Amino acid sequence: MASSFAGPSRFGMHSDVLSATPEDDASKERLVEELKSRAKVSVGQKNWPEAEALYTKAIEVNPAPGTSAAAALHGNRSMARFSMGNFAQALEDANEAVAADASYSKGFYRKGQACSKLNRFSEAVAAYTSGVALEPENKLFKKLLKKAEEDAANYTEPADEPPVASVGGARGPPSAPIESDADFRARMAATGGPVATGPMTAQARKKDASAKATPAAPRAQAADSEEEDEDLKGVNLRGYKKTSDGRTTSFFNNELDEKSKALIGDITPQAIKPTDAAAAAAPTAGGGSAWNSAGTFEAKNKTEWASAKLEEVLVGLEVSLPEGMGTVKVHALKDLTGDAEVTTMRNKKKYLFDFEFTLEWRGELKDIGSCKGTLKYPDVTPDCDGEYDVLYEVDKHTPPQARGVLDAFVRSSAQGLQPAITSRIGSFIEAYKAEF
Repeated sequence: MASSFAGPSRFGMHSDVLSATPEDDASKERLVEELKSRAKVSVGQKNWPEAEALYTKAIEVNPAPGTSAAAALHGNRSMARFSMGNFAQALEDANEAVAADASYSKGFYRKGQACSKLNRFSEAVAAYTSGVALEPENKLFKKLLKKAEEDAANYTEPADEPPVASVGGARGPPSAPIESDADFRARMAATGGPVATGPMTAQARKKDASAKATPAAPRAQAADSEEEDEDLKGVNLRGYKKTSDGRTTSFFNNELDEKSKALIGDITPQAIKPTDAAAAAAPTAGGGSAWNSAGTFEAKNKTEWASAKLEEVLVGLEVSLPEGMGTVKVHALKDLTGDAEVTTMRNKKKYLFDFEFTLEWRGELKDIGSCKGTLKYPDVTPDCDGEYDVLYEVDKHTPPQARGVLDAFVRSSAQGLQPAITSRIGSFIEAYKAEF
């Protein structure tokens, strides 16, 4: 379903991309990437209508429907619509997402959330069950599945309302009570809206009746009508006036006298000097360029720096286990995807990033030997506030006697390796802000 928000006139800052009509696939892909980049900024600012508009345009021009990329776009628009309380539309997008990519676990998460808000708890149970099947170690899916099962067991469908008589004696559903004129006026006054009811206000009706009772006086013929502009002859010139030199112009045109001109000085446009241009191009204190002194919007891609910094702070991290039980170390960072941007709006900076990666770890345990496995971080963003979903896996050749130690110090989010990784991600965020 097309969004009612997705119009360029509502979001003037993004009118360039919302109005774009690329023709070839390469141009469409570039536009989709730009739309996604701007939408992430809107999500970071919780500007959900703007995010919905940008994702809607991306879905419309996406040259590869039915792919994992299309699934992510529908999943993100589902998030925006859900955040605005449009749960039915959020469910539609979630269904589109999982239809495009049945392995897209976030799509089932979005579907479960929307179904729960719509009191469709059995469907929420099915969605979360699919999520658990895709990510068996995801604690969030298990928690939400349990809650949806409880809600489904305790939910009672509301009884149908009996039909009531409508106009003409026909039976039909109950109709909303008609708002009185006084209530309407009170509501409009409280919200700042119009207070007129019916085709005219009382004041307008009185004025209209007075106008009808009084015959219109003939309009005086202007003494200089023969000098009137040819294209204005015969036109009602209400809203126009004559200047001192006889020109017809808008009533709102402000004609300056000689005294005013002397006070203002010379306002003739001047050519920009090279030295002035260089000074204007220099960055301002707010972080943007001087050409954007209004601070409307600027975004700078910092993905390359952020990717390298994450690898720097995470790889090599080693944790010593208590009582000399051994050590666990992050050996490598794999499958890093995502991006990072520093945005400036109204001279305020935001440090955005959205990454997914897998950490390979290795352990040396006393009296047990070597072991290894992975910790997958599917969603690392500023909104996580240090609480990340982590998928733990251990190599199948790990000695059975190592399982208890690994569960306590690698799988656990309370002690051992995971808290140390969270601390290093925090160090990455501090360095990110300090660098830019």
